[in-house]
Amino acid sequence: MVFSFALLTEEVAAVTDNKIFKFTALVSLPVCALLLILTLMSAYFVAAESIHECHEEDCPVCATLEVCEAVLNRIGGAMPIACIASIAYMVMALCVKTVMPFVTVLSPVEEKIRMNN
Repeated sequence: MVFSFALLTEEVAAVTDNKIFKFTALVSLPVCALLLILTLMSAYFVAAESIHECHEEDCPVCATLEVCEAVLNRIGGAMPIACIASIAYMVMALCVKTVMPFVTVLSPVEEKIRMNN
């Protein structure tokens, strides 16, 4: 009875780990993509409106510029690099997962090598 409980516990742990990995992979790609898009669009807006001449006290363009600059300052320069690195990691993991079934490593028993002492 103890052996079957230990085996069941290992199976549950394997299933749980697999579900967590799938959830993490499923959530991380859209989050990285959104952060990258947010950073690029904020930088584009700041660059496009950098020559803006304000004539009003409550200018909506100036308020948007302040928000975009705050986003860029909070996210920092490392966030796009981290997003690109995590996307590259997921692409490499996917490539390895798809190529792995085609890679076969035969043991000496499978190659029918005779082991004499």
